[in-house]
Amino acid sequence: MNDNATQAGAGRSVGLVPFLFGVTGEQELPGAVLTGLLVDLGLSRAAARALIARMRGNGQLASARRGREVDYRLAGNFARGFERIKSGSARAVTPWDGRFHALLYQVPEGQRAFRDLLRRHALFTGYGIMQPGVLIALTDLSPRLADVLAEKPDGASVRLGTIALSDADAAAVAYEAWDLATVDANYRAHIASLRTAMQSSAELPAAAETLRAFAELTMPPMVDTLRDPGLPPELRPPDWPWAELTDLLEQVNARYWPPAIAYVRGRVTG
Repeated sequence: MNDNATQAGAGRSVGLVPFLFGVTGEQELPGAVLTGLLVDLGLSRAAARALIARMRGNGQLASARRGREVDYRLAGNFARGFERIKSGSARAVTPWDGRFHALLYQVPEGQRAFRDLLRRHALFTGYGIMQPGVLIALTDLSPRLADVLAEKPDGASVRLGTIALSDADAAAVAYEAWDLATVDANYRAHIASLRTAMQSSAELPAAAETLRAFAELTMPPMVDTLRDPGLPPELRPPDWPWAELTDLLEQVNARYWPPAIAYVRGRVTG
């Protein structure tokens, strides 16, 4: 397996964890329960434990000991991204006032670890890349980066500002900054998968295979919504497929949620 495939697989596995927190409705999950549910979703027990350890080391999970058990909760920007999906703010439309809020940074090559950290967290928070050293958003998202910005080393500079553009220029910049061509293609692929799933009317059992199918159908499109900046009509590409995707997700949720949550609640209380 090549490196890109390995990284893609790791990314998909990481997405399983917030999915499970969303399905259970819990703020914290015991390590044994979280591991067991990850196994239900197709990971080996060793891979599930390694994933939890890696996410804890990356600051995506926080842990607290409770007797002989360890409880886990989502943490940092990873938790904030989950809240954006859950609350719907990841797809909320922001009015256009003729300007982007910009975060401009210069980081020496010797401090590239901070540059990569800043860029990674900024993209996860909702910024787009206008050009090297210039990140843009429809609103000032810098408060969400306070923890990262507090680690700014000497010699690096980070400045906030605004960039005013015409509607046509802003639409062109947004299309590239958030790679909307890829987002559009991903949305349409998700739509095709969801349509296929809804063609069956067979009753779904409260079982691990239903939970796994539910994750495979809904997790990728929900994660992709984090790449959607929620552009206003003036800046949005024509025929943007978000409304169709949302409608299909609601249909899939209505069908898969009851048996999936019944199975998960049995696992959590057990």
